[in-house]
Amino acid sequence: MKVTSEFYSQLPTFEEYYTHIIRLFEEGKTTGENQSEAMLNYTKLALARTRRGLKTFKLSSDLIETAKKHTSKKWFLITEAWCGDAGNIIPIIQLLAKEIEGVTLKVMIRDEHPEIMNNFLTNGGKSIPIFVLFDDEYHQLKKWGPRPAPAQKMVLDNKETKAFSYADLSINLQKWYQKDKTLTLQKELIKLFSA
Repeated sequence: MKVTSEFYSQLPTFEEYYTHIIRLFEEGKTTGENQSEAMLNYTKLALARTRRGLKTFKLSSDLIETAKKHTSKKWFLITEAWCGDAGNIIPIIQLLAKEIEGVTLKVMIRDEHPEIMNNFLTNGGKSIPIFVLFDDEYHQLKKWGPRPAPAQKMVLDNKETKAFSYADLSINLQKWYQKDKTLTLQKELIKLFSA
């Protein structure tokens, strides 16, 4: 199944999605079927990162100017509340969407729409977050994700070596995000919008 105008129009905006996942967390829940203590803890961390990012991240003027020149005004984000990478990435996309007149940013919770997610796989997997730019007929123009290249390399290398547990890998990724301060993400988004 492809994204259509009807499907896109029914998705929540970022603000609606963000309010929804905060409310869920306050009820002791997260998105998806796995409602374990571990997933709730990941949700807590992701929400804290998103909240902090929305308040403190600064967009480069290069990114703003490059994105303003792109024709796409229909932006699409696939994520889940518990996704640690999303907590570091989504604030930049939301801040950028607010800078550009006419842009609509809609958010899809991955596991609620597997038939749509199947169009946006990464190496056959359902990695998130995924950021997509559509034209006015909902044809995909650009796709980015699930994380900046150096962070993705850490994940892929660990798949082969199994040097770190999931928890330790998550900590290492978060340290990378904190040290990088969104610079790599913003450079990759500049490439996305300018290519």
